[in-house]
Amino acid sequence: MIESYIARYLPGVNAAPLRDAHFDTAARLIACAGRSDWSREEFELLEFLCKRVEISRCLYESYLDNGRRASTRLLATQPSVLALLVLLKDMIRLLHLQDPSSAIKRLNAALKLRDSLKTREIELDKDLLEFVDTCVTQFFEQHTSSPVNLVSASLSTHAAVTALPITVLFWEGPIARAYLAILKGMGLRPEKIIQLVSANDLASKKPVGRFLPGALRLAYAQSRQRNSIHHWSGVLQRTETPLFQGMRKEVENTFDISPKVIDDALALHDLNEYSSDVEQLLVNDLADERLQRRLEALSATQVLFTGGGIVPKQLLELQHLRFIHVHPGFLPEVRGADCALWSQLMKGCTSATCFYMAPGIDDGDVIHAAWLPPLGFRMDTGAIGLKSLYRATYAFFDPWIRASVLRQATALTQGFTNVAVQPQIEEDSVTYHFMHERIQSAAFEALFQKTEQ
Repeated sequence: MIESYIARYLPGVNAAPLRDAHFDTAARLIACAGRSDWSREEFELLEFLCKRVEISRCLYESYLDNGRRASTRLLATQPSVLALLVLLKDMIRLLHLQDPSSAIKRLNAALKLRDSLKTREIELDKDLLEFVDTCVTQFFEQHTSSPVNLVSASLSTHAAVTALPITVLFWEGPIARAYLAILKGMGLRPEKIIQLVSANDLASKKPVGRFLPGALRLAYAQSRQRNSIHHWSGVLQRTETPLFQGMRKEVENTFDISPKVIDDALALHDLNEYSSDVEQLLVNDLADERLQRRLEALSATQVLFTGGGIVPKQLLELQHLRFIHVHPGFLPEVRGADCALWSQLMKGCTSATCFYMAPGIDDGDVIHAAWLPPLGFRMDTGAIGLKSLYRATYAFFDPWIRASVLRQATALTQGFTNVAVQPQIEEDSVTYHFMHERIQSAAFEALFQKTEQ
């Protein structure tokens, strides 16, 4: 059927070749669609186009040799429809080859491209829209999650040390709070906490309290940052209480996390509760020179990263520091964005990896990686909006996936004093990007199981 759609739309694609373009998107698409038997050249083209759409949700008419767009002009309507079709054709091919990880990425890109056309008020034929929906159904009817080797979430909850010789680079949020609470629950206190306070409003990016004296500005900025980051957590606890309580109970039981630990994280205690050495640093972002200078002045240590953006290369290259990160996916098989959901959807369970950071997306030697026991939040979420489920995932679910594996890694390495690392095998790497809403729905359907009335 896909070939008949391509045969219908291909003759109507008229695009004059672009002069001096390294990558003429329309010309490449026309050539690809015109070949019935694809070879390595077409497969590499589709990999490139898929990545571009997954990241930017659209295609541009030309690209540079480094993959960045060479033009701000969006790809014209007819070639864009052709791109949608060849992405779906490749999804079907990859499904037949039993490569669901690559197939779902093509589907993710196709759905984003369809939405991009809709945003541009480009109407697609009704039967084509129905075919796209059929492809979605086809994938989920054929897909079964791959078997993995599960690790008990309570593999080890005790470390042989009490003082933890690390510096926590604290960026206010549910992840950082879960980390500190889980370590405290193990009887551990980090050697030092550096609390990064945003000098700018997180939403508007405008400076916060810039006319206030230093100490007052720091306190005001800290309060604004805390209230902003925990806003949706508070709203969901008030407006979706059964959802919050159900997720909390399942996390406690499946990940073997004490209610006291979760209460501790939600209480937003003063950081002196967790370490005897806490300092605050006002920064614009992680690339701020003030942070660079402060980290340069530290003695040799390991730094637990808790969020706040992408760590600049110049920080990762500081020879006396090693940055520890916990990624909510089993590396390198589940790399990228939305990995708490991708892991659940593609593997049937959540996972996380504690690793030493290196430049690149989730690159670096692995300290400890684990597939966690499957969760099943037993509740009917039919009346809860997709955005609320997504926000709840990152407020109540994702942080405890990470914290569970941080707990395991801390215990297995005697508080990061006896670490044996494993390099990532790039041949096994799959990089996922933000999920389209339709695929999010499928992930939530798998995660939230309806209760019997």
